[in-house]
Amino acid sequence: MAKDLLDQGRIEFELKFTGSPAQLAALPASDFIAAVAPQGGDWERLSSTYYDTMDGALAARGLSLRLREEGADLVQAVKAKGADAASRTEFETLLTRASDFPVTMGDEDVDRRIADCCDRLRPLAKTVVDRWASVIRFKGAEIEIAVDLGSAEAVDGEGRSCSGPLAEVELELVSGDPAAVFDFARLLVANAPLRFSTTSKLEAALARLPDADRVGKTARLDLDPEMTAGEVLAMSLSACAARAAALQGALVDLRRPEGVHQMRVVLRRLRAMERIYRRYLRSNEIEDLAARAKTFASALGPARDWDVFLGESLPAAVESDYAPERLRSLKARAEAARAESWARATAVISSPDFTRFLIDLTAAGSLQRWRTGAKTRLEQPVIEFAPRALDRALKKTFRTADEVKGAVDLAARHPLRIALKKLRYPVQLFRDLYPKDRRKPYMSALSELQDAFGAVNDAAVAQHLADEAAAGGGEGAMRAAGFISGYKAAEAREAAKKIDGAFAAFEKMTPFWRD
Repeated sequence: MAKDLLDQGRIEFELKFTGSPAQLAALPASDFIAAVAPQGGDWERLSSTYYDTMDGALAARGLSLRLREEGADLVQAVKAKGADAASRTEFETLLTRASDFPVTMGDEDVDRRIADCCDRLRPLAKTVVDRWASVIRFKGAEIEIAVDLGSAEAVDGEGRSCSGPLAEVELELVSGDPAAVFDFARLLVANAPLRFSTTSKLEAALARLPDADRVGKTARLDLDPEMTAGEVLAMSLSACAARAAALQGALVDLRRPEGVHQMRVVLRRLRAMERIYRRYLRSNEIEDLAARAKTFASALGPARDWDVFLGESLPAAVESDYAPERLRSLKARAEAARAESWARATAVISSPDFTRFLIDLTAAGSLQRWRTGAKTRLEQPVIEFAPRALDRALKKTFRTADEVKGAVDLAARHPLRIALKKLRYPVQLFRDLYPKDRRKPYMSALSELQDAFGAVNDAAVAQHLADEAAAGGGEGAMRAAGFISGYKAAEAREAAKKIDGAFAAFEKMTPFWRD
């Protein structure tokens, strides 16, 4: 049975960073640590086993269950996701023996969720780390800085294991103002090459499995209609920070094309939120974050364009009956351009500037300083706030449609494509406030419109990239580029035929938030 209750329902406020094992191993003995922690620190070994069902029932409920050996102690811990990317609720119990595991934690909801799947729990992952830790005093707060160096191992459904190195730095608030943790984090990353992370040790271990999805899907926000508009904004900012942090590995380490695409999506989502809320905020904090997000997204644009060109546009042209042989040479030149664009993209996402951006974005979601001086509309229930925001975005879309009406040139319709994208993000943000059967037809019509505009835009980009790849390649390369331009122009014309009818039908639909 349980020997002692350590922390029941304690709110853990923590920021995490990852880096190379060699660089993190040198951190405890660095001049920086000597300056901020002159008293030094202590080393200990921690061995942790993480449990869940094979289908991740606990993770789906926002919980993780761990059994850890801490020296002579055996500690059971349950962690539940908090309201923002930096906070979690932690329940810890000291056990007498391992056979007691799992024991109740004293929280009715947590205990019920674990009991529901207790007979299906399996050890899914294990981490063994050497931890160096020291408590520092910074701006009136006490902060524990811990360096974890070791390995993470995961087991799949067939009993096969896969392991890899684990190297993390954690900053946990012991006492004082949470803002001090963010300030110290900015100081830390200015002195050490670290990457911001919101990935738990369990998630890091499971990512080692060969079939692990390193890109994943954007998590849906669990919106309660009674939440205030300000609470939804705070939740959205935290979600953007967590998503962007999680995508770094797919982009920088694995160079997955979908990693670039999804990173641009999350950065655009942040900008969309700023547009929704800007009229209610006196602070320029989120406006500044949105401007920085635009800069990062622009730096990723060429890599994304070349990925689409080489992954979709060029293969379709090569497979056609009339494709000239020079297309293969053009492909080699395009691949070189893509490699150069990817080098710039990974440099940007690996940069200290991007790490500071994620720290600042997480701080915005957690500290919510932008509430100071904000208009009272932010305290309105989101179910009342959303229709106004959606109507405003829709009105701008129809105004743009009137401005480009009758345009023959496909390029002249580009502003309408952008307006539809700007409508799409608030629709996605607030969609779960409304029944699926009400919103589905409207969102399907909007998706159809965007697909048609996207095909036209992809064709225009492909023509531009074909000319760029052919530059300096001689007459054969220019003929190949001309072939692609003609091929994509035909595609664009076919896609454009769908736009007018689809938009006319869309205009007549009653928006689901007005029903």
